[in-house]
Amino acid sequence: MSRKTIQGEHPTQRRQVLQSLLNWTSAIASATTATSVCPVLAQTPNSPPVGAIQRNSAKAASIAAPKPEKRLISIATTPMSGIPYLPLWVAQQKGFFAQMGLELDITEHQSTARAIQAVASNNADVIVCWLENTLSPAGRALALQSYVQMGRVPMMALGVPIKAFGQISALAQLRGRKLGVIALNSPTHTVALAALRRVGLRSSEVGMVSVGSPAGALAALRSGQIDALMHMDPLMQQLEQRGEIKILTDLRSPRASVQALGWELPSSCLSATSDFLQRFPGTAQASADAMLLALQWLQQASLRDILQFLPDGYGGMDAQSLMANFPSLREAFSADGRCAMQDVSGLWQAMLEVEPTLRLENINPLTSCTNAWMQRSLARLRA
Repeated sequence: MSRKTIQGEHPTQRRQVLQSLLNWTSAIASATTATSVCPVLAQTPNSPPVGAIQRNSAKAASIAAPKPEKRLISIATTPMSGIPYLPLWVAQQKGFFAQMGLELDITEHQSTARAIQAVASNNADVIVCWLENTLSPAGRALALQSYVQMGRVPMMALGVPIKAFGQISALAQLRGRKLGVIALNSPTHTVALAALRRVGLRSSEVGMVSVGSPAGALAALRSGQIDALMHMDPLMQQLEQRGEIKILTDLRSPRASVQALGWELPSSCLSATSDFLQRFPGTAQASADAMLLALQWLQQASLRDILQFLPDGYGGMDAQSLMANFPSLREAFSADGRCAMQDVSGLWQAMLEVEPTLRLENINPLTSCTNAWMQRSLARLRA
Protein backbone atom coordinates (compact mmCIF):
# COMPACT_ATOMS: atom_id res chain seq x y z
CA MET A 1 0.00 0.00 0.00
CA SER A 2 1.46 3.32 -1.00
CA ARG A 3 0.57 6.92 -1.63
CA LYS A 4 2.56 9.56 -3.45
CA THR A 5 2.23 12.95 -5.00
CA ILE A 6 3.39 13.77 -8.50
CA GLN A 7 6.76 15.49 -8.06
CA GLY A 8 6.61 19.20 -8.68
CA GLU A 9 2.84 19.35 -8.43
CA HIS A 10 1.67 19.24 -4.82
CA PRO A 11 4.18 19.25 -1.92
CA THR A 12 3.26 17.05 1.01
CA GLN A 13 2.19 19.15 3.96
CA ARG A 14 1.19 16.36 6.30
CA ARG A 15 4.16 16.34 8.63
CA GLN A 16 2.48 16.89 11.95
CA VAL A 17 0.49 14.22 13.67
CA LEU A 18 -2.99 14.45 15.14
CA GLN A 19 -1.69 13.83 18.64
CA SER A 20 -3.14 17.11 19.91
CA LEU A 21 -6.59 16.13 18.69
CA LEU A 22 -6.35 12.69 20.24
CA ASN A 23 -5.07 14.20 23.49
CA TRP A 24 -8.04 16.55 23.44
CA THR A 25 -10.56 13.72 23.12
CA SER A 26 -8.71 11.66 25.73
CA ALA A 27 -8.88 14.56 28.18
CA ILE A 28 -12.64 14.69 27.77
CA ALA A 29 -12.94 10.96 28.23
CA SER A 30 -10.87 11.01 31.41
CA ALA A 31 -13.00 13.75 32.94
CA THR A 32 -16.22 11.81 32.45
CA THR A 33 -17.75 9.44 29.94
CA ALA A 34 -17.60 10.47 26.31
CA THR A 35 -21.34 9.94 25.92
CA SER A 36 -22.30 12.34 28.68
CA VAL A 37 -19.93 15.12 27.65
CA CYS A 38 -19.93 14.85 23.87
CA PRO A 39 -22.33 12.39 22.22
CA VAL A 40 -20.53 12.56 18.90
CA LEU A 41 -17.47 10.99 20.51
CA ALA A 42 -19.46 7.93 21.47
CA GLN A 43 -20.81 5.03 19.47
CA THR A 44 -24.04 5.78 17.64
CA PRO A 45 -26.95 4.67 19.90
CA ASN A 46 -28.59 1.34 19.07
CA SER A 47 -25.93 0.48 16.50
CA PRO A 48 -23.65 -2.59 16.54
CA PRO A 49 -20.07 -2.05 17.68
CA VAL A 50 -17.70 -0.90 14.98
CA GLY A 51 -15.49 -3.93 15.53
CA ALA A 52 -18.47 -6.22 15.02
CA ILE A 53 -19.30 -4.51 11.74
CA GLN A 54 -15.80 -5.12 10.46
CA ARG A 55 -15.76 -8.77 11.62
CA ASN A 56 -19.18 -9.49 10.13
CA SER A 57 -18.19 -7.79 6.88
CA ALA A 58 -14.99 -9.79 6.72
CA LYS A 59 -16.93 -13.01 7.23
CA ALA A 60 -19.44 -12.09 4.56
CA ALA A 61 -16.63 -11.10 2.21
CA SER A 62 -15.39 -14.68 2.24
CA ILE A 63 -18.66 -15.81 0.66
CA ALA A 64 -18.20 -15.93 -3.11
CA ALA A 65 -15.56 -13.22 -2.89
CA PRO A 66 -14.44 -11.85 -6.27
CA LYS A 67 -11.00 -12.88 -7.45
CA PRO A 68 -9.05 -9.81 -8.60
CA GLU A 69 -7.43 -10.25 -12.01
CA LYS A 70 -4.70 -7.85 -10.87
CA ARG A 71 -3.68 -7.34 -7.27
CA LEU A 72 -2.30 -3.82 -7.58
CA ILE A 73 -4.91 -1.14 -8.18
CA SER A 74 -3.67 2.39 -8.82
CA ILE A 75 -5.93 5.31 -7.95
CA ALA A 76 -5.46 8.85 -9.23
CA THR A 77 -6.80 11.71 -7.12
CA THR A 78 -6.45 15.42 -6.61
CA PRO A 79 -4.82 16.40 -3.25
CA MET A 80 -6.62 14.36 -0.64
CA SER A 81 -6.76 16.90 2.17
CA GLY A 82 -10.49 17.53 1.74
CA ILE A 83 -13.42 15.99 3.57
CA PRO A 84 -14.96 14.47 0.37
CA TYR A 85 -12.04 12.01 0.24
CA LEU A 86 -12.60 10.68 3.75
CA PRO A 87 -14.07 7.28 2.67
CA LEU A 88 -10.97 6.52 0.59
CA TRP A 89 -8.72 7.40 3.54
CA VAL A 90 -10.74 5.11 5.78
CA ALA A 91 -10.57 2.27 3.25
CA GLN A 92 -6.80 2.70 3.05
CA GLN A 93 -6.11 3.12 6.77
CA LYS A 94 -8.45 0.32 7.86
CA GLY A 95 -6.94 -2.10 5.34
CA PHE A 96 -10.20 -2.81 3.53
CA PHE A 97 -8.46 -3.01 0.13
CA ALA A 98 -5.97 -5.53 1.49
CA GLN A 99 -8.88 -7.45 3.02
CA MET A 100 -10.29 -7.78 -0.48
CA GLY A 101 -7.00 -9.05 -1.90
CA LEU A 102 -5.81 -5.77 -3.38
CA GLU A 103 -2.65 -3.72 -3.04
CA LEU A 104 -3.39 -0.01 -3.17
CA ASP A 105 -1.35 2.71 -4.85
CA ILE A 106 -2.73 6.27 -4.55
CA THR A 107 -1.16 9.06 -6.58
CA GLU A 108 -2.17 12.66 -5.96
CA HIS A 109 -2.27 15.14 -8.83
CA GLN A 110 -2.47 18.89 -8.71
CA SER A 111 -5.71 19.03 -10.68
CA THR A 112 -8.57 16.82 -11.79
CA ALA A 113 -7.50 17.31 -15.40
CA ARG A 114 -4.11 15.75 -14.62
CA ALA A 115 -5.71 12.92 -12.68
CA ILE A 116 -7.96 12.18 -15.66
CA GLN A 117 -4.91 12.30 -17.92
CA ALA A 118 -3.25 9.69 -15.72
CA VAL A 119 -6.16 7.37 -16.41
CA ALA A 120 -6.09 8.21 -20.12
CA SER A 121 -2.38 7.35 -20.33
CA ASN A 122 -2.85 4.09 -18.37
CA ASN A 123 -0.82 5.40 -15.44
CA ALA A 124 -3.83 4.87 -13.18
CA ASP A 125 -6.61 2.28 -13.17
CA VAL A 126 -9.33 4.34 -11.50
CA ILE A 127 -9.89 7.89 -10.34
CA VAL A 128 -11.48 9.47 -7.30
CA CYS A 129 -13.16 12.60 -8.59
CA TRP A 130 -16.51 14.34 -8.59
CA LEU A 131 -19.41 12.80 -10.45
CA GLU A 132 -19.45 16.01 -12.46
CA ASN A 133 -16.04 15.04 -13.85
CA THR A 134 -17.40 11.80 -15.28
CA LEU A 135 -20.15 13.80 -16.99
CA SER A 136 -17.73 16.39 -18.35
CA PRO A 137 -16.45 16.24 -21.94
CA ALA A 138 -13.09 14.88 -20.71
CA GLY A 139 -14.82 12.18 -18.67
CA ARG A 140 -17.13 11.19 -21.49
CA ALA A 141 -14.22 11.05 -23.94
CA LEU A 142 -12.69 8.33 -21.72
CA ALA A 143 -16.07 6.65 -21.17
CA LEU A 144 -15.63 7.11 -17.41
CA GLN A 145 -18.26 5.53 -15.21
CA SER A 146 -18.82 6.17 -11.55
CA TYR A 147 -19.26 2.81 -9.83
CA VAL A 148 -18.96 3.85 -6.17
CA GLN A 149 -20.71 7.02 -5.01
CA MET A 150 -19.08 8.41 -1.89
CA GLY A 151 -20.56 11.89 -1.43
CA ARG A 152 -24.32 12.39 -1.39
CA VAL A 153 -24.14 16.19 -1.36
CA PRO A 154 -21.78 18.95 -2.59
CA MET A 155 -20.25 19.48 0.91
CA MET A 156 -20.02 23.22 0.28
CA ALA A 157 -21.51 26.39 1.67
CA LEU A 158 -22.06 29.90 0.32
CA GLY A 159 -21.43 32.76 2.72
CA VAL A 160 -21.01 36.53 2.86
CA PRO A 161 -18.82 38.63 5.16
CA ILE A 162 -20.58 39.63 8.37
CA LYS A 163 -19.97 43.30 7.57
CA ALA A 164 -21.89 42.91 4.27
CA PHE A 165 -24.78 40.89 5.70
CA GLY A 166 -26.97 43.97 5.99
CA GLN A 167 -26.79 44.51 2.23
CA ILE A 168 -26.65 40.82 1.22
CA SER A 169 -28.90 38.70 3.41
CA ALA A 170 -30.33 36.47 0.66
CA LEU A 171 -29.03 34.86 -2.53
CA ALA A 172 -31.21 37.05 -4.72
CA GLN A 173 -29.27 40.08 -3.47
CA LEU A 174 -26.12 38.80 -5.17
CA ARG A 175 -27.33 40.28 -8.47
CA GLY A 176 -24.49 42.44 -9.82
CA ARG A 177 -22.08 41.16 -7.15
CA LYS A 178 -18.91 39.05 -7.33
CA LEU A 179 -19.02 35.47 -6.08
CA GLY A 180 -15.80 33.57 -5.42
CA VAL A 181 -15.57 29.89 -6.40
CA ILE A 182 -12.61 27.51 -6.28
CA ALA A 183 -12.26 27.61 -10.08
CA LEU A 184 -14.38 28.45 -13.07
CA ASN A 185 -16.12 25.38 -14.52
CA SER A 186 -15.41 23.52 -11.27
CA PRO A 187 -18.03 21.83 -9.06
CA THR A 188 -18.21 24.95 -6.86
CA HIS A 189 -19.05 26.99 -9.98
CA THR A 190 -21.70 24.51 -11.08
CA VAL A 191 -23.33 24.26 -7.67
CA ALA A 192 -23.27 28.03 -7.14
CA LEU A 193 -25.11 28.61 -10.43
CA ALA A 194 -27.64 25.91 -9.55
CA ALA A 195 -28.37 27.64 -6.23
CA LEU A 196 -28.63 31.05 -7.89
CA ARG A 197 -30.95 29.66 -10.55
CA ARG A 198 -33.33 28.52 -7.81
CA VAL A 199 -33.80 32.14 -6.70
CA GLY A 200 -34.21 33.48 -10.23
CA LEU A 201 -30.68 34.69 -11.00
CA ARG A 202 -29.08 33.96 -14.37
CA SER A 203 -25.38 33.20 -14.76
CA SER A 204 -24.84 36.55 -16.51
CA GLU A 205 -26.17 38.45 -13.49
CA VAL A 206 -23.44 37.41 -11.03
CA GLY A 207 -19.70 37.76 -11.59
CA MET A 208 -17.83 34.53 -10.93
CA VAL A 209 -14.27 34.87 -9.64
CA SER A 210 -11.75 32.03 -9.34
CA VAL A 211 -10.15 32.19 -5.88
CA GLY A 212 -8.40 28.80 -5.71
CA SER A 213 -7.12 27.42 -2.43
CA PRO A 214 -8.52 28.27 1.02
CA ALA A 215 -5.69 30.78 1.49
CA GLY A 216 -6.53 32.50 -1.79
CA ALA A 217 -10.24 32.47 -0.99
CA LEU A 218 -9.64 33.98 2.43
CA ALA A 219 -7.47 36.74 0.99
CA ALA A 220 -10.05 37.58 -1.68
CA LEU A 221 -12.84 37.69 0.89
CA ARG A 222 -11.01 39.85 3.42
CA SER A 223 -9.70 42.29 0.79
CA GLY A 224 -13.13 42.86 -0.72
CA GLN A 225 -12.26 41.36 -4.11
CA ILE A 226 -15.41 39.24 -3.80
CA ASP A 227 -18.76 39.89 -2.14
CA ALA A 228 -19.54 36.25 -1.34
CA LEU A 229 -17.78 32.90 -1.33
CA MET A 230 -18.73 29.33 -2.28
CA HIS A 231 -16.16 26.95 -0.79
CA MET A 232 -15.77 23.78 1.27
CA ASP A 233 -15.00 22.86 4.85
CA PRO A 234 -12.94 23.30 6.87
CA LEU A 235 -12.65 26.87 5.54
CA MET A 236 -16.35 27.69 5.65
CA GLN A 237 -16.84 26.03 9.03
CA GLN A 238 -13.93 27.92 10.55
CA LEU A 239 -14.96 31.28 9.08
CA GLU A 240 -18.46 30.75 10.45
CA GLN A 241 -17.17 29.81 13.89
CA ARG A 242 -14.92 32.88 14.00
CA GLY A 243 -17.85 35.10 13.12
CA GLU A 244 -16.35 36.29 9.84
CA ILE A 245 -19.12 35.09 7.54
CA LYS A 246 -22.82 34.40 7.51
CA ILE A 247 -23.91 31.28 5.64
CA LEU A 248 -26.67 31.94 3.10
CA THR A 249 -26.76 28.51 1.49
CA ASP A 250 -25.60 25.38 3.31
CA LEU A 251 -25.03 22.32 1.10
CA ARG A 252 -23.30 20.12 3.66
CA SER A 253 -26.23 17.85 4.52
CA PRO A 254 -28.87 16.09 2.42
CA ARG A 255 -31.78 18.04 3.89
CA ALA A 256 -30.09 21.40 3.32
CA SER A 257 -29.04 20.47 -0.20
CA VAL A 258 -32.53 19.43 -1.22
CA GLN A 259 -33.94 22.62 0.26
CA ALA A 260 -31.46 24.82 -1.61
CA LEU A 261 -31.14 22.94 -4.90
CA GLY A 262 -34.05 20.54 -5.19
CA TRP A 263 -31.65 17.55 -5.22
CA GLU A 264 -28.93 16.06 -3.08
CA LEU A 265 -26.49 16.65 -5.98
CA PRO A 266 -23.90 13.81 -5.61
CA SER A 267 -20.22 14.72 -5.36
CA SER A 268 -17.15 12.51 -4.79
CA CYS A 269 -17.05 9.07 -6.41
CA LEU A 270 -14.80 6.26 -7.59
CA SER A 271 -14.77 6.04 -11.39
CA ALA A 272 -13.10 3.92 -14.07
CA THR A 273 -13.26 3.56 -17.81
CA SER A 274 -15.76 1.11 -19.21
CA ASP A 275 -12.79 -0.75 -20.71
CA PHE A 276 -11.23 -1.28 -17.26
CA LEU A 277 -14.54 -2.43 -15.77
CA GLN A 278 -14.97 -4.98 -18.58
CA ARG A 279 -11.39 -6.27 -18.56
CA PHE A 280 -10.96 -6.46 -14.78
CA PRO A 281 -14.38 -7.15 -13.29
CA GLY A 282 -12.96 -8.99 -10.28
CA THR A 283 -10.59 -6.13 -9.44
CA ALA A 284 -13.36 -3.58 -9.86
CA GLN A 285 -15.68 -5.62 -7.66
CA ALA A 286 -13.06 -6.03 -4.95
CA SER A 287 -12.45 -2.27 -4.91
CA ALA A 288 -16.20 -1.66 -4.70
CA ASP A 289 -16.37 -4.07 -1.76
CA ALA A 290 -13.52 -2.23 0.01
CA MET A 291 -15.23 1.12 -0.43
CA LEU A 292 -18.55 -0.25 0.80
CA LEU A 293 -16.87 -1.43 4.00
CA ALA A 294 -15.44 2.07 4.46
CA LEU A 295 -18.80 3.76 3.88
CA GLN A 296 -20.53 1.39 6.30
CA TRP A 297 -17.79 1.96 8.89
CA LEU A 298 -18.23 5.73 8.64
CA GLN A 299 -21.94 5.40 9.35
CA GLN A 300 -21.21 3.70 12.69
CA ALA A 301 -17.87 5.14 13.79
CA SER A 302 -17.54 7.70 16.55
CA LEU A 303 -15.55 10.89 16.17
CA ARG A 304 -12.73 9.35 18.22
CA ASP A 305 -12.70 6.33 15.87
CA ILE A 306 -12.40 8.61 12.85
CA LEU A 307 -9.64 10.76 14.36
CA GLN A 308 -7.45 7.69 14.74
CA PHE A 309 -7.46 7.09 11.00
CA LEU A 310 -7.14 10.61 9.64
CA PRO A 311 -3.79 11.52 8.08
CA ASP A 312 -1.66 14.18 9.68
CA GLY A 313 -3.47 17.51 9.77
CA TYR A 314 -6.25 16.17 7.55
CA GLY A 315 -8.17 19.00 5.92
CA GLY A 316 -6.85 21.49 8.46
CA MET A 317 -9.74 20.52 10.72
CA ASP A 318 -9.21 21.13 14.41
CA ALA A 319 -11.13 19.25 17.09
CA GLN A 320 -13.74 22.01 17.55
CA SER A 321 -14.47 22.14 13.81
CA LEU A 322 -14.80 18.38 13.64
CA MET A 323 -17.17 18.35 16.59
CA ALA A 324 -19.41 21.03 15.13
CA ASN A 325 -19.39 19.40 11.69
CA PHE A 326 -19.59 15.74 12.67
CA PRO A 327 -23.38 15.07 12.42
CA SER A 328 -23.70 16.59 8.94
CA LEU A 329 -20.35 15.10 7.92
CA ARG A 330 -21.65 11.59 8.51
CA GLU A 331 -24.87 12.30 6.62
CA ALA A 332 -22.95 13.77 3.69
CA PHE A 333 -21.61 10.34 2.74
CA SER A 334 -23.54 7.53 1.12
CA ALA A 335 -24.30 4.58 3.35
CA ASP A 336 -24.38 2.07 0.48
CA GLY A 337 -22.30 3.53 -2.36
CA ARG A 338 -25.21 3.77 -4.76
CA CYS A 339 -26.09 6.84 -6.78
CA ALA A 340 -29.69 8.04 -7.05
CA MET A 341 -30.39 8.46 -10.75
CA GLN A 342 -32.71 11.42 -10.22
CA ASP A 343 -29.82 13.25 -8.60
CA VAL A 344 -27.58 12.44 -11.58
CA SER A 345 -30.18 14.12 -13.79
CA GLY A 346 -30.26 17.07 -11.41
CA LEU A 347 -26.48 17.39 -11.59
CA TRP A 348 -26.63 17.34 -15.38
CA GLN A 349 -29.18 20.16 -15.36
CA ALA A 350 -26.86 22.15 -13.09
CA MET A 351 -23.94 21.55 -15.46
CA LEU A 352 -25.99 22.94 -18.34
CA GLU A 353 -26.09 26.26 -16.49
CA VAL A 354 -22.28 26.42 -16.74
CA GLU A 355 -21.95 24.96 -20.25
CA PRO A 356 -25.15 25.70 -22.23
CA THR A 357 -23.54 24.29 -25.39
CA LEU A 358 -23.90 20.81 -23.89
CA ARG A 359 -27.59 21.08 -24.78
CA LEU A 360 -26.60 20.66 -28.41
CA GLU A 361 -25.21 17.19 -27.73
CA ASN A 362 -27.32 14.06 -27.53
CA ILE A 363 -26.14 12.94 -24.08
CA ASN A 364 -27.70 10.54 -21.62
CA PRO A 365 -26.07 11.46 -18.30
CA LEU A 366 -27.20 8.21 -16.69
CA THR A 367 -24.64 6.23 -18.73
CA SER A 368 -21.89 7.89 -16.67
CA CYS A 369 -23.05 6.19 -13.49
CA THR A 370 -23.71 2.54 -12.66
CA ASN A 371 -24.92 0.85 -9.48
CA ALA A 372 -24.27 -2.69 -10.71
CA TRP A 373 -21.06 -3.15 -8.73
CA MET A 374 -22.49 -1.81 -5.49
CA GLN A 375 -25.60 -3.96 -5.86
CA ARG A 376 -23.38 -7.04 -5.91
CA SER A 377 -21.32 -5.75 -3.01
CA LEU A 378 -24.44 -5.11 -0.95
CA ALA A 379 -25.89 -8.54 -1.75
CA ARG A 380 -22.71 -10.26 -0.60
CA LEU A 381 -21.52 -8.09 2.28
CA ARG A 382 -24.95 -8.07 3.89
CA ALA A 383 -25.11 -11.87 3.75
